[in-house]
Amino acid sequence: MEYCEVEDKKIKVLFVTTAFPRHRDDVITPWMIELIERLMKYGIDISVFTSSYMGLKNQIYNGIPVFRFRYFFKKYERLTHEETAVDRFSRGGFNVLLSLFYIISGMIAIARLLRARKFDIVHINWPFPHILFGIMAKAVSRCKIFATFYGLEIRWLKKKFPSFIKSFSWLINRADVITAISNHTASELKGIVKKGITIIPFSITVDAQSGAVTDENFILFVGRHVERKGVNVLIEAFRKIHTEIPHNLVIVGDGPERKKWEKMSQDYGLGERVKFTGWVSKEDLHNYYKTCSFFVLPAIYDKHGDTEGLGVVMIEAMSYSKPVIASNVGGITDVVINGHNGILVKDNDSQELARAIKELACDKELYRRLSFNAKKDIDERFNWDKIVSKLIELYEANH
Repeated sequence: MEYCEVEDKKIKVLFVTTAFPRHRDDVITPWMIELIERLMKYGIDISVFTSSYMGLKNQIYNGIPVFRFRYFFKKYERLTHEETAVDRFSRGGFNVLLSLFYIISGMIAIARLLRARKFDIVHINWPFPHILFGIMAKAVSRCKIFATFYGLEIRWLKKKFPSFIKSFSWLINRADVITAISNHTASELKGIVKKGITIIPFSITVDAQSGAVTDENFILFVGRHVERKGVNVLIEAFRKIHTEIPHNLVIVGDGPERKKWEKMSQDYGLGERVKFTGWVSKEDLHNYYKTCSFFVLPAIYDKHGDTEGLGVVMIEAMSYSKPVIASNVGGITDVVINGHNGILVKDNDSQELARAIKELACDKELYRRLSFNAKKDIDERFNWDKIVSKLIELYEANH
């Protein structure tokens, strides 16, 4: 890919996102950081527009200018970061008021920013409700609007705000370019988006190239401990077959469901066979991927109707030549081809998941074939250079 310049001027892009890392150890959207840093290496001038957190001001994060807008009194600015804004909003009460202030304050702040600074493109992530920020940006400047869907926002719109669908459709079709991270997410936009949707996924945030890959007899899950990850189904499945296989279960991550899952594991008498690590360093995560037997992503539809939009941790595991077992839901089906590079199972079915785990643990030929195809497919289909090149081509075409 060549260094990107248009008429000797860098393309200036403003990424709009709900939340962004507050410090270097903050575990928020690591794939977005990876994408932004790669775009910057190829000459795209990126800034980020996002919400404040308890009064946090503008900052520079890894060389990326981050513009944060305030939306309420300092001690109450916790709508984002610690958990999703959707989860906060769904609890109602004061969180609904905070959400209203978030939208109004964001619209005012982005208008001020674009009057003060020139951006060629405003790239909206999670367009419901952020398309309102994009419309405001376009009203005060001559920027182009990109909108990227991840899945949660459109399912939330359909389930919680069906009366807004017609208005949202009118707003989103004002965007110049619309992308989605998976074919599944694009299909959910049918009837709402009137123009073509470009599929641009994201890829891995760890380096799978260093060190020998081994098999140390443990099954791995990585992710935020929230309902839609379905780890309760995984623990239930492991309970059914743990005496029949030598593998342990390692669960990496943290979140609101962790205590419940830990208690579930204890109540089942699984003891040291199940290990909860919390969040780990990038180096430790690399070692877990490198030494696990295989990866399981038991995603389900949660109470908001949300599920996996793509499953980047699953893609990361596959990049280490690790086969995966995953639920046949959401964007997972864009990645896993059943019987070719992994095994797809019915969601929320611990019996079927247990059978798949036992099969993969015991069938060495199946394991070998899935491992080989997993690595090959990720290298070919989820290559960062291809992803970044495709996005830059869209930026250049709409600059």
